[in-house]
Amino acid sequence: MADLTALLQAARDGDATAAEAVWPLIYPELRRIARARLRGPGAPSLATEELLHEGFLRLAQSPAAPLVDRRHFYALAAKAMRHIVIDHLRRRHAQARGGDWQALSWDTALVDAATPEADADRLLALDTALDALAALEPQLAHLVELRFYGGYTEVETAEALGLAERTVRRHWAKARAFLLVQLDGHAD
Repeated sequence: MADLTALLQAARDGDATAAEAVWPLIYPELRRIARARLRGPGAPSLATEELLHEGFLRLAQSPAAPLVDRRHFYALAAKAMRHIVIDHLRRRHAQARGGDWQALSWDTALVDAATPEADADRLLALDTALDALAALEPQLAHLVELRFYGGYTEVETAEALGLAERTVRRHWAKARAFLLVQLDGHAD
C-alpha cells in the first residue's frame, strides 16, 4: 500500500498520470465511506456518487499537504464528506425553515429521530457539538468523524488512528458522553 500513498501524493502534486492510476484503487473505499454516511437517520438527499465525487474534488482542490499513508487519506476523505453533508443540510435547513433552528435534546443515541427535518436539526446540532469537542480534544473529534461520518468500525478506527481497540472504545464512550451533554444543553 506504500505505492498507493506515493500515487496519492503524486496526484495531489499535479501528476495527471498518477491521478488516473489512483482513482480505481481508491474508489471502492471512498464509495463505502459515502454509503455509510448516507445510510440511516439524518441521511441527506445526496446520491452516494455525488457525495463521493464532491468529497474527492474537495480533497484534490485542498492545499497539498504530505500524506502519511492511505489511512490518512481516507480519514481526510471522511472529514471532507462530513463537511459536504453538513453544508448540504445547512442549505436545506435554511431554505425549509428560514435558518431559525434550535438544538434538540437527545437521550441515549446520537441520531434517533422520527422525521427528516428533526434529523437535519440533530445533525446540525451534532456538527456544532463536534466543533466544541474538537476545540477541547481534537483526537476525540477525529475519532467521531471516522466512526460516525466515515462509517468505520472500532477495528478500522483503531487501525486508522494507531490506537488499541480498547482505547478506541474508551475514547468513543468519552466522546459520546461529551456530545450528549452538549446536545442536551447542559454544557456551558
